[in-house]
Amino acid sequence: MKMIFSRARASRGARAGLALLLTGGALTACDTLLEATAPSRILEETLLQPSNASVLVAGAIADVECALGNYIVAAGTISDELMDAQANAAIWDLDRRTSNPSTALYATGGCGTLGGMYTPISVARFQADQAIKLLEGWTDAQVGSTRAQLISRANAYAGYAYILLGEGFCSSAVDLGPELTPAQVFTTAEARFTAAINSPAVNDSVKNMALVGRARARINQNKRTEAAADAALVPNNFTFNARTTAAAGRAENRVFRFNNTSGQLSVDSSFRNLNDPRVPVVDGGRPGSFPVVRLWVQNKYPSLAAPIPLASWREALLIRAEVAGGQQAVTIINQLRARHSLTPFASTDEAAIQAQVREERRRELFLEGHRLFDTIRFSVPLYPAVGAPFSNGGGTYGSNKCLPLPDIERLNNPTIAGR
Repeated sequence: MKMIFSRARASRGARAGLALLLTGGALTACDTLLEATAPSRILEETLLQPSNASVLVAGAIADVECALGNYIVAAGTISDELMDAQANAAIWDLDRRTSNPSTALYATGGCGTLGGMYTPISVARFQADQAIKLLEGWTDAQVGSTRAQLISRANAYAGYAYILLGEGFCSSAVDLGPELTPAQVFTTAEARFTAAINSPAVNDSVKNMALVGRARARINQNKRTEAAADAALVPNNFTFNARTTAAAGRAENRVFRFNNTSGQLSVDSSFRNLNDPRVPVVDGGRPGSFPVVRLWVQNKYPSLAAPIPLASWREALLIRAEVAGGQQAVTIINQLRARHSLTPFASTDEAAIQAQVREERRRELFLEGHRLFDTIRFSVPLYPAVGAPFSNGGGTYGSNKCLPLPDIERLNNPTIAGR
């Protein structure tokens, strides 16, 4: 399945170009044009050339950024950041935590669609890995002096694609390979980040982004000491953003689109009225697209073009606090709280300190794509509880925290199918 993604895109572009060509022929009534033999598709190998190296990496980055936007919205709906506010049954399984392998929305929904996860992340992962493989096979003479820097950049973004795959899915697969556990996926993410960090050509910004990513991959594997060491190298006030724009649907800030603009999602009740500037949520003053649901909107992202943090010093500090515990954790918590003039936290009880670290993550990293795996990693009780009525679309809440490997992968992957 994975090998189809880039070829399908090339074919779509070729079809569009051919349609334009034929339209021009019809308008000019050019007999010679109509007699010409046009190719049915653009062959992938004609695009995958050293002269296109920077374009290939830029395309992979755009795919990772698009997948991140989709992930934040869909994963936030499964966890307790967002909730359904529309009368569309397609999204109910996510909010109700009842998705199953045959559920089409999360499996096949594309980038920019509400709820699509597996396909956008898989496309991003494939494109980044393909760019790495090609660049490593080409030479500096073919690509130019930026080749090593492009490799480091592609590795860093590939690492984040693997992070999303591991955090969002109970299991996954790569390039028609075997079924992988999240731990195995995080191991690969760590390797991609390590390759980026160790590159002599990596710039400081990408290196720090990769350090945050590797700390995340390592804490997800319970490599606590190593995670804290990476996080300690990230400078204060560092933020690496995923770019957004209002000029293209697939590159919009997806949170603002589906919450503030369309009203298809509302901020969940557990994130309302917290009196915390890090969680700026207000009553939207109107119903959602489902009139019986009151719309609550976030103001963390004020527009369709608001950038989304991919990696930040705030996340790095919270990883350090989690690992260190004790007074060091308290100091870090208060360093973050002081930025917003919040009341300092004080405790000498380790259980209370760790609980506060988790609460700080919930607030500090609101709508940045961390909440779903935090509910897994910290064994956060499901809310609403399993079996509670789901009022918007009927039925009851299920137990999904991660999404199951979709049938589109299982049935089309010869390594897995029929096991």
